Amino acid sequence: MFTQILWWLGNATEAFILARSVKGKIYRKYPAFYFYLSTVLFVELLRFATYTLQPSLHRVLYWYTEYVAATVGYLVILEIYRHALKSSPGAARIARTFLLFVLAAVILKVMMNALSGPAWSPAATSAELERNLRTVQLLLLFGIVGLLAYYRIPTSRNLKGITFGYSFYVFACVMSLAFGSLPDYALRPAWRLVQPIAFLAALFIWGGTLWSYQPSPEPETKSEIERDYKFLSEQTNRILSRARSYLKLGGEL
Repeated sequence: MFTQILWWLGNATEAFILARSVKGKIYRKYPAFYFYLSTVLFVELLRFATYTLQPSLHRVLYWYTEYVAATVGYLVILEIYRHALKSSPGAARIARTFLLFVLAAVILKVMMNALSGPAWSPAATSAELERNLRTVQLLLLFGIVGLLAYYRIPTSRNLKGITFGYSFYVFACVMSLAFGSLPDYALRPAWRLVQPIAFLAALFIWGGTLWSYQPSPEPETKSEIERDYKFLSEQTNRILSRARSYLKLGGEL
């Protein structure tokens, strides 16, 4: 009964946030975040319909859709980086390239492990992929929070809410997947409630901080992170130039 209450309350809150975003036209400012919420809601309703109409297919569908939200969640992180580093286009470009590379590397690693194993299991593969995706997401979120704090980058109430809510949920997912995989904890039903409770808490955070659109304040001074990026870029170009000159000289000799 408690699980059902969590499920219906979560879906209703998601639908309310999405409806509010349409009414207030906030979805235009954070399209990736609202696409993520729409995907999660669609997956939950699809699972419910499958469980009701074709119960035998529910388990297969569950494992094939389990990591969909985790993968789409990378779009949310990309959007957080894009808004947080909007005054630093160079750093934002590097962050976007790095995030896409990490996502591709994680998926490729899990797929290769599944193919090279003695027997392929969608449940085991999906669980490993979600665990790896969530762990990397948590590290990336810690990274952006560290950048915001270190460079004192001003952010809006909307962006703070998205970042804090998603970080809290991903942290709960990582803890749940880590402890839930242990033999002593896997059989405890309470671990199945960690993620839905954390997601419901994140929904409440988003509902309160995304009630209306609030633009991020403009930095009063030139972005320090952009200056650091340009400095590192110039140093890298000098090193590469010296390396090319050295190789060219060595070829002539």
